[in-house]
Amino acid sequence: MKKVCVELGVKWTLADAQHAGGVGQVTTLGSDLSVATATTHVGFNIGRINGRLLDLELSALEQKQQLDIIASPRLLASHLQPASIKQGSEIPYQVSSGESGATSVEFKEAVLGMEVTPTVLQKGRIRLKLHISQNVPGQVLQQADGEVLAIDKQEIETQVEVKSGETLALGGIFTRKNKSGQDSVPLLGDIPWFGQLFRHDGKEDERRELVVFITPRLVSSE
Repeated sequence: MKKVCVELGVKWTLADAQHAGGVGQVTTLGSDLSVATATTHVGFNIGRINGRLLDLELSALEQKQQLDIIASPRLLASHLQPASIKQGSEIPYQVSSGESGATSVEFKEAVLGMEVTPTVLQKGRIRLKLHISQNVPGQVLQQADGEVLAIDKQEIETQVEVKSGETLALGGIFTRKNKSGQDSVPLLGDIPWFGQLFRHDGKEDERRELVVFITPRLVSSE
């Protein structure tokens, strides 16, 4: 998983005069963006308005997160016998039962799952038949009888042969999400050229690749 958050801009705040000593109330001139707080910033005290300090903060942030471990499960399987494991949640949604208008609640799975069928070969080798799926909540679809939740499905199905103790890496499931937002001082932020001094921009570009690492090991039956 690769996630990059970028912030660049100017924040204006009003603080009580006691704020410099660690006491007081701070007011941000604009609404906060849904991106991480800047780890690097430069602040200035500009002046006073009705006994309160006017602060200017220049912020620049590039935050990178390269890896997120979703789960580290263990699974015991027998020769030629399928075994499976799932991790996630069930999402409830309402279902209409025809002309009567009565509704009932059903569930959809949003899980990360794996099914494996091992075949034990000679010289410590193992053949694995794998089916890996990731189901995540999608869009809410409007229908005549109400809302229905869509589930986005991504799957990998393959067959590989490895030695006992070797690690196999499977990838290729990608998702991407872009999000941006802006803080601005009303009216001043819309002024051409100089409006940049009264705006604060945030952008989030999230690209995810699901990579599954599998390490099969032969276990004695004794």
